[in-house]
Amino acid sequence: MGRPLKIQKYSPGSGDTTKNGVAVAIDQGYPPFTSPTSIDLPTVVLPSPTTTSQWMGVVGGLRGGAVSGSYPVVETQVNIKLPSGSGAGVHNGAILRQKGSRKFLVTDLTSITAGSFVVGAAYQITSVGTTNWISIGADTNYGVGSIFTATGVGAGNGTATLVGICVLYSTTPTAGTMAITMSIGDSASTYISKLSNKYAQDFNGGETGGNANTGNVWNPAQVKNNIDYAANFFEDGEQFTKSGADTATWAGTNQNSNGTLTTAVVENYTS
Repeated sequence: MGRPLKIQKYSPGSGDTTKNGVAVAIDQGYPPFTSPTSIDLPTVVLPSPTTTSQWMGVVGGLRGGAVSGSYPVVETQVNIKLPSGSGAGVHNGAILRQKGSRKFLVTDLTSITAGSFVVGAAYQITSVGTTNWISIGADTNYGVGSIFTATGVGAGNGTATLVGICVLYSTTPTAGTMAITMSIGDSASTYISKLSNKYAQDFNGGETGGNANTGNVWNPAQVKNNIDYAANFFEDGEQFTKSGADTATWAGTNQNSNGTLTTAVVENYTS
């Protein structure tokens, strides 16, 4: 799978004690080019301009609403499979955790009010309200952000979002799949077949996704034909030299002939 996608996290109570120990962001964004720390960066051909706080790499997952134009997170379209086997429909979603190289635990960002939950489906609480969450499957220490499997439709005015496992797909998502796009050289959006914390692949080999429950998703003979890109949120079409690149082994495979990767901007939320 390579380096898994970074998920934005917070360390509660680690901030300035004069501010009651505010939470400190972890993995919110990569070091900007103005203060590189990664061992890969000394060989990077920096996009222009280099005076802004830009980094190579992406962060997936909405945490605490700390999303901005300077620190975006990955945007995705999801179609979570319901217990009946049908899809909940294609909606804006966010990544919660990585489950495999092409499989993620995601949340559908459509708000659902108690009384409309589907028994057997998983949800993440977004507002507690007057709902008795324990009576429908939540743990006793539930709160905003808690994930549970619904044992009832619920009541009251609490809200939650649907949660499920989806795999990357090469077009509009079907049940159990998801789609993330990237732009390359200001061209039309391209679907992503694999996403790690610094690199993305397209569907050059022709894979079309598959069954999210079994993980039997890709044709191994085709995966190697997908093209690698240097993933980021700010620059596309520039050339990126990966540390240790050898043109003798890279040329003619899934990189550029000169041993570089092309930068691609991953679809993202900025608010």
